Amino acid sequence: MTQNDRLEAIFREHPGEWLPMPDLAREIRAYAVHSRVADLRRRGMQIESRSTTQPGTRQRHSFYLWAP
Repeated sequence: MTQNDRLEAIFREHPGEWLPMPDLAREIRAYAVHSRVADLRRRGMQIESRSTTQPGTRQRHSFYLWAP
């Protein structure tokens, strides 16, 4: 199973849920989550992204959501 296939399976198991990028990276065993999401978008999946910044820090957190 490819990284794209694993990522797609995760989104299909969690429709409508915002999933943190570090969790996705760990599950698909890749840090290029953004690139894999781009691949899935080219396959036709509607995947949203958002990022937040931790108050008082410069630490950013990225999340992805698939809403079928």
